[in-house]
Amino acid sequence: MLKNKSIYMLGVVAIVAFAFVLDLISSNISVELVTKVVLNSAGDKVTSLNAEFPLWHQILGLLKNFLYGLGAAIFITVFVADKLQKSLHEEKQKELNRLNDSISVNVFDSLFKTIIPKEIFQIIKQEIIENKVLRREAKWIYDFTLRDEVMICRQTTRYELHNLSHAEISDPIRLDLDALGGSSYTLVSAVCHSEFGNVLVEYKPEDPANNLNIEVQREGNKLTVFYSVKIPAKSYAEYNTVFERAYVGDITDAQGTKVPVVGADIIVNFPAGYHFDIMPLMSTKPRLISESSTQKIFRVEGGVLPNQGFIYHLTKKMILVTPDTSNAPNDFDLPNVPAA
Repeated sequence: MLKNKSIYMLGVVAIVAFAFVLDLISSNISVELVTKVVLNSAGDKVTSLNAEFPLWHQILGLLKNFLYGLGAAIFITVFVADKLQKSLHEEKQKELNRLNDSISVNVFDSLFKTIIPKEIFQIIKQEIIENKVLRREAKWIYDFTLRDEVMICRQTTRYELHNLSHAEISDPIRLDLDALGGSSYTLVSAVCHSEFGNVLVEYKPEDPANNLNIEVQREGNKLTVFYSVKIPAKSYAEYNTVFERAYVGDITDAQGTKVPVVGADIIVNFPAGYHFDIMPLMSTKPRLISESSTQKIFRVEGGVLPNQGFIYHLTKKMILVTPDTSNAPNDFDLPNVPAA
């Protein structure tokens, strides 16, 4: 933005105001009427009444028109120059951001290639350094309900997906849920909001024809869900997806992530008489922060890398049966045994 833009605008106002004053003065000048007699083409005398203005009035008119034009020209010039400077500044900032990103990656490459194996560094670079999105404050919620010896698990997944880059990204989500011979998954709900609350994705099981930016496919026991949203630079979107699946007997299943996660809660509700536990397969060990006979809550304070997660187990507690010893023989009922 021009630093002296306000000065130019004040100058424009002053010029237009001065031209307006000249316009008022010229409009109040007295007009002198003069009778003129001229000959027409037929040689007849024609009398006309003409209004004559003094010479300085004409000069005043030219001056006010010049000032009006000058004010308009300065205003347009300042407006165009301001827009042009803003455009150049934004383009320069984008170029600087790209240069900074390139320098940061190159410096990181040069530094870490010397201290870790090339194969390991390539994975870190591809999965973490060059990754443009990050999930924050994920919530993995499991609600287990027993219905006629069948355990129903309602799994709710919530998180904020942040765009870490300097440009808009399109985040394609593909969920492949394969029951692997067990009971198939059912998509209960899926919704995604922008940072400002706008609905970007919505699944309507009661009215599939009006689904918003989501596609659901089923092939046998495999459920596949596709959706994609655009996230502006340095912004985020909020995801909330709910699935259901039925289990028979003890449960062993897994949960993982395709992109890095920072901060996560694992919240599990289960019937009384059951035991729940997890086996972490992640860089940060979950911490058990709350436990009761029907609920466990784990907190992951650090980060979870791509393709990491945990295996969880839900098993029915063993009931120990104490044998009835009321009819067992006591020392007085034993037969006489000769001493050795």
